[in-house]
Amino acid sequence: MNRPVPPHLSAAELTAEAAELIRAAGLGTREGGRPGLLHPADAAEAVGALAGLAGHLPELLDQLATFLSSEQAAGRIGPASGGTEFDAIRAARDAREQLYEAGRTAALLAASVSAAAAVLAPLGAVGTPVGPAASPHA
Repeated sequence: MNRPVPPHLSAAELTAEAAELIRAAGLGTREGGRPGLLHPADAAEAVGALAGLAGHLPELLDQLATFLSSEQAAGRIGPASGGTEFDAIRAARDAREQLYEAGRTAALLAASVSAAAAVLAPLGAVGTPVGPAASPHA
């Protein structure tokens, strides 16, 4: 399922939407949640999709850190109400460091999820024909 991405959404709106979709997917895997997981192949498909998502996280985190660097260099980072210029600069620096570290961690996550996806790719349901016609979601 590849829905077109609305061109008018900001990066913040897109990431919020992605987070909500991941939350909803988690709720759908609980017992009684629908459509949830009906067959082992559903889990394999979900892990494959998560591998794709996780593979994009390092780049996004790096882009966010780079954006903060360029905004600080251009003098466009200032304090929130009640803060000082020093607080704003320190917060931007600390955020960049955390984002770079998160990017490294996300790369490890992406590699692990991709490995799981590769192992699960041939998974099917016992006694159920494999293929598009067998999908209860169709």
